[in-house]
Amino acid sequence: MYIQLTKKLSDEMKIKVEKPDLSNENQLFCWYANIFKIGRKKCVIVMNNVTRYCFIIYGLLKKDFTNFEELIRENIVGNFLGNEFDIEKIDSYMEQLGDAQYTATSDRSIISQMNDMIYQAEHIIHYLAEEGETISLLQLNLDLNETPLVKLNSYPYKLMRDALDESFIK
Repeated sequence: MYIQLTKKLSDEMKIKVEKPDLSNENQLFCWYANIFKIGRKKCVIVMNNVTRYCFIIYGLLKKDFTNFEELIRENIVGNFLGNEFDIEKIDSYMEQLGDAQYTATSDRSIISQMNDMIYQAEHIIHYLAEEGETISLLQLNLDLNETPLVKLNSYPYKLMRDALDESFIK
């Protein structure tokens, strides 16, 4: 698993990263990660390189960055289950994911789409707060993955489901 960290996130994690050469890697196992704040809470958005499937991890503390790989793995599984992906395919994906290798970002297009998702998430949260409502983090992530992406001409959750179906046939 390759996790491409933005400069802000690599500084927060105190990790030195270099530009990767991922041309020979299966991009389905490559993820981008960026840190941002909602209110005073630190959050990380993680987005898949191929499908743009993403999720937000909310309320991170300093200690959470020491076991960042495990945190991402748990959230990948949780969000895949939330989208009702096939459990056997989730297991196969997680088995093939491998150990995390942290690298620098290399695609501004993905960073731009992550920033759009952050903007959308902030808007949803603030709108619901004005209405006196709240939203679960899982529901927010599900909503973000139901956002159509013009560049890919589809929805992130459909692209991820299709990629899992193609890669891990029963």
